[in-house]
Amino acid sequence: MGIFGGTQVVVVALSVLRNKLIALWLGPAGVGLNAVFTTTRDLMQAGAGLSLRTGAVREIAAAPAAARPAIEGAVRSVSAALALAGAAITLLLSPALSYWTLGTTAQWWCFALLATSVGAAIWLEADMAALQGEGHLAPLARVTLLSAVVATAAGVPLYYALRMQAVLPVFLIMTFTYALWAARERRRYCPRPQSVPLREAWRTMAPVMRLGLYLTAAAVLTQLASYLFVVFMTGRDGTGGLGLYQSGFMLVNTYVLVIFSAITNEYYPRLASVASSGLRTAAFAGGEFKVAAWVLMPVVVLFVVCSGLVVRLLYSEAFLPVLPYVDLGICGVLPRAFSYCMAFIILARGDGRAFVVTEAIGAVLGLACSIAGFMLGGFAGLGLAYVVEYLLYSAVVLAAIHRYRLRMSARPVLLCCLATLLGLATVALKHLWGPWGAALATLPWLLPLSLHVLRGKKKKSSIL
Repeated sequence: MGIFGGTQVVVVALSVLRNKLIALWLGPAGVGLNAVFTTTRDLMQAGAGLSLRTGAVREIAAAPAAARPAIEGAVRSVSAALALAGAAITLLLSPALSYWTLGTTAQWWCFALLATSVGAAIWLEADMAALQGEGHLAPLARVTLLSAVVATAAGVPLYYALRMQAVLPVFLIMTFTYALWAARERRRYCPRPQSVPLREAWRTMAPVMRLGLYLTAAAVLTQLASYLFVVFMTGRDGTGGLGLYQSGFMLVNTYVLVIFSAITNEYYPRLASVASSGLRTAAFAGGEFKVAAWVLMPVVVLFVVCSGLVVRLLYSEAFLPVLPYVDLGICGVLPRAFSYCMAFIILARGDGRAFVVTEAIGAVLGLACSIAGFMLGGFAGLGLAYVVEYLLYSAVVLAAIHRYRLRMSARPVLLCCLATLLGLATVALKHLWGPWGAALATLPWLLPLSLHVLRGKKKKSSIL
């Protein structure tokens, strides 16, 4: 968490700068256009990439050191083939993608260029899987850092000079920097992969690909739900309304990614290495959420208290209508962290069928909650829907992992519920007593207790 936390501080600061410039120079429409490209790229990558990184990390982390070069070579061969296929499919669908997202085929060439980003994003998965599976966390963090630095350095002059026309070039620059630097770090820190013919690579990677098919189905459903909501927002409020939603979504999600980044990059390989032990799996999962929760609770309170100032600093006055979504939605990151920690148990077990079922249910719940929340309560309803979505999804994940007969304690579940209630109570106190009243009611006892837990002063374990 320290490694990725330090990196994410810089990445978030640079992201803040880019988003501020987009908000000032391009307005909500520019933020919305960036969301269109991001969502489309992620959807196509999820469909063509077969979730190669997730399955490959599990195989590399569990394999002895001598067997890893052969596995990594097979991963690279398969990744290259999938990258070419993903780019070709995106290129062929570019007129349709332009029509579905923007309501016109006139911008097909933007999505044709986006095909190169899809290919690069799939290609870099092999290098990132090698770094993550081998446990090289610092190089993994540097890859993210450099791509953010280059995107910001190139984006500032481009946004100023080209305005809306700069959104796609900056997006492409960041993706290709990410891919090139990931290849460099993999060559420096990982053993040279063996050269494996594609046919043999497919045979070697057959177990990974079977899991990948399930993961791909889950990822496509999740991305499709996000894509459909983007289409819904664009059709209802145009790119301006979508830009407001996207700015709130980034505040609720992007700026707490330090926790989820650590869970993804360090916790998952560690969990995969002990997946055969139910006792250790339960201990790792409970302990991971405990740390995540005590880090996130002060963040949630501070976000609720300072949300108005944050929106003004990071965006502009034009984005203030999204405040109700930010205040309520930030409370949902606590059940999201819980479900995130528990869902990795399913992946570590290699249970693709259970994972795709839980993700499909989660995608349907998320889309239904978001549309219903926005139609019934606007941005406030959308924020509350985010909380409800992840509470329901957490229940789905708990039901799924019950099949493994893990001796999970009830304390992580209780901590998740109490932490979520604390966030919602802070929102209520803010409306009753103002931001300072809410801060004085919660932070004086919450911050010292969080530091106490993180320093590990408790002698008795609370996870078993």
